[in-house]
Amino acid sequence: MYKRALRSLAVFATAFSLIGLAATAGAQNKFPDKPVRIVVPYLAGGSIDMVARLIGTELSPRLGVPVVIDNRAGAGGTTGSDAVAKSDPDGYTLLFTAQGPIATSVQVLKSVPYDPETAFEPVSMVLTMPNVFLVHPSVPFRSVQEFIGYAKANPGKLNYGSQGVGTTPHLTGAMVSNALDIDMVHVPYRGFPPLLADVRTGRVQMMFVDTINALPQMKGDELLALAVSGERRSSAIPDVPTFKELGHENLVAEVYFAFYAPRGTPLALREQLAGEIAQILKKPEVVKRLTDLGVDISGAGPETLGQRMRQEFDQWRTIIRGMGLYKAQ
Repeated sequence: MYKRALRSLAVFATAFSLIGLAATAGAQNKFPDKPVRIVVPYLAGGSIDMVARLIGTELSPRLGVPVVIDNRAGAGGTTGSDAVAKSDPDGYTLLFTAQGPIATSVQVLKSVPYDPETAFEPVSMVLTMPNVFLVHPSVPFRSVQEFIGYAKANPGKLNYGSQGVGTTPHLTGAMVSNALDIDMVHVPYRGFPPLLADVRTGRVQMMFVDTINALPQMKGDELLALAVSGERRSSAIPDVPTFKELGHENLVAEVYFAFYAPRGTPLALREQLAGEIAQILKKPEVVKRLTDLGVDISGAGPETLGQRMRQEFDQWRTIIRGMGLYKAQ
């Protein structure tokens, strides 16, 4: 009788212990239960930062936790990206960037502290858009054809700025130089705000920037748009031709913004985050704000973004090697 009672107590104790473990595991598996950090590997004030803050503001109430934007600029976006690559793969640290630190900067820079092909897991592709060729009004040309003629007659006298070595604006300019057989000087900056300051004054004559950064600078002819690098014209600036329609078939370079997580982040967490982001990108006010800036909204999840990551890396590797820029800086 006494032994039977002890056995019963042991069974009850084991049951309660299992219930407690299950409850603890359930609490530990609840995501999210603390702030989510979005690392932007560029200075505050540029297009990537702006979109990150727009998404972060909408994402916070959906997740029920604060969403913090962490700007970590440097080395063509690889400094902030490395911080994410070294973070815990628990869904609480995300990278939001253009393809520079994933597919382009990493192939131009001689040394990168992570392997771009294995360091990150895809989460969500947010948008795509072309780069815009903007010039200061002081330049003596008003069309791409006139630009080509002047550049050929004055080799090395034109300069263009970008947000950093290996970024798509840098490589778009390099593609233009290579395809048109002209000599331009590249002036890299740590981000868009300091670049814009020098282009506005004419210290830097030209720049290639995405439509989000470009549109506000085109009001009042402060800067002039000569062409866009997309497959088709931008809906936000339909009067500006593409390089392609001007006869330069190979001058196509589009930018995409996307979320990534450290390697090993579970697919379930990435799909959860991608689902929330996709819903945000369907909100009418978000759609209007982004489409007014000349972007194409995506909202694709991990599988589609993963395919795009691989395609972009291979595509840019061919372009970068062809221009002699592979691991050159």
